[in-house]
Amino acid sequence: MFSFNLLDEPWIPVRPGDGGPVREVGLRELLTQARAFQRIDDPSPLVTVALLRLSLALLHRALRGPKNAEQAAEWFRDGFPEDRLEAYFTAHAQNFDLFHPERPFWQVRDLTPDLEGGKYRSHWTRLGSEVGSANTSPLFNPAARPGGERSDPLSPAEAARRLVEGQTFLLGGLIKRFTTSAKAAPVATYALTAAQGHTLHETLCLNLTPYPEYGTDQAVWEREPLTVAAVKRYYELELGDVPLGRADRYTWPARSVRLIPEGDEAGSVRVATIGFAAGLPLEGAPEGAGRNLDPMVTLRAPADPKKPERFPLKLRREQLLWRDLSALLPDPHHEIQVAGQGGDTHFQASSGGQAPGTLTHARLVLEGVRGRQDVALTVTGQLSDQGKTFAYRQETYTLPAAFVTDAEGFTAAVTDALGAARGMAEGLRQATARLAAEVLSRGGERDPHKEDVATLARTLPGLGAYWAGLEAPFRVFLSELGTPEQARAAWVSAVDRQARRAWELNLQGAGGDGQTLGFAYRPRRTDGKYQPSPQALLERALRALHRSTDVQEVAPA
Repeated sequence: MFSFNLLDEPWIPVRPGDGGPVREVGLRELLTQARAFQRIDDPSPLVTVALLRLSLALLHRALRGPKNAEQAAEWFRDGFPEDRLEAYFTAHAQNFDLFHPERPFWQVRDLTPDLEGGKYRSHWTRLGSEVGSANTSPLFNPAARPGGERSDPLSPAEAARRLVEGQTFLLGGLIKRFTTSAKAAPVATYALTAAQGHTLHETLCLNLTPYPEYGTDQAVWEREPLTVAAVKRYYELELGDVPLGRADRYTWPARSVRLIPEGDEAGSVRVATIGFAAGLPLEGAPEGAGRNLDPMVTLRAPADPKKPERFPLKLRREQLLWRDLSALLPDPHHEIQVAGQGGDTHFQASSGGQAPGTLTHARLVLEGVRGRQDVALTVTGQLSDQGKTFAYRQETYTLPAAFVTDAEGFTAAVTDALGAARGMAEGLRQATARLAAEVLSRGGERDPHKEDVATLARTLPGLGAYWAGLEAPFRVFLSELGTPEQARAAWVSAVDRQARRAWELNLQGAGGDGQTLGFAYRPRRTDGKYQPSPQALLERALRALHRSTDVQEVAPA
């Protein structure tokens, strides 16, 4: 009989705090010796954040907390109560065996590949979001080799990591196993935010948000093992299930999986074949609601006030997240702590969007820890189109002490800075559109089609260069917010500089000769109405940038 217990067998890659090379540890060592490690460090950011979520679920269940940020701050300073961890590990040891015949970890016990004529048989690559052939474009998929040969089998450690990643990030799509189309894992396409400490222990405490549902919650290893008949019943009766709480949500069985271990010639255990089918249908919004909201998910307020439904923040192909950073920042006007029984607390939004609970919690924990006020955050997610993964991305930002000591002022400063940059971008866009119209009309001699104008404006490089050039200055701006006036002055100067540089690129892209400059500076009248020159539109936006933080001062084109 094969066995691989995730509590004690090495399978989670960590970077030691002493600067040594990355090595693998089991869950027991990961959590009891977390101060000895810098972080979980898998080459794939999807695997890394999925392993973090699993670790948090295990801590929530073993410690039945924290009740509030104060208790998390106590654990931050003094460490986790190791006796409670060890008692929990002992009580649930058999539930963490990857190949247990009756309770295989996070799997459906009787989903064997030969079941029903082999219709559930698949290759392990179905588990990896970035290597799964069903949800990945060929250029992003190294699974298939020349001649049709598949990738090498996985070691038990690799199979365990792929299992955790797949249950967290697999996309929805055609599957025809229990159902026609399987739903995506609950947070498969969302931008997931995690606070980062100086050690893995600090990171765990900063993301271990208040846990009021500890009495009703269950992790996947605490539930009765799923069976094929049980999962089929959900689809036959068109039912859905609701997560019982945080740990249940973090360990949701998004796919029915059974890893099949095999011994190779060298005596090692390998996994090539798996049983694979649709998982447990999730009822309600994937990101949850109320106390069951996923703490790593950011909710954005709708653009239309008549539509009250908030929507989860996702990473976008065309821009980096720093341009939306204010959506992640806790706003004291919109975040309130709600007390529950026994002194436990949770957070909810009073209006507008909602920052991720992990970052709200991290700020409160650091308030209670003297000598530590800066915090880094990572935002991780995959980018997909029509059910296909084409990229994944992880962005990291360091927030200074002002984030903790003056949350309201910090959020206001970041919102103001990003608003000023967007206002300038709108002015640059208007000037670029006018320049394109002038070039195509040759100063009013012709009447170009509006689609031709829009096409030429899109091909000019200025706006893209403008935003690209502001990323580094924005990081500097964040680091200098201890002196907000100086930080804003430097930021405005950077925005001005990048806007002028972008405009020069547009002029060069439109021709770069004297005639182009004439078009750029020439105002004219059309149907008796005065139209400012493209250059005048740019200068108007620059004046608004220096005069006020009001991004609405840029006049409409």
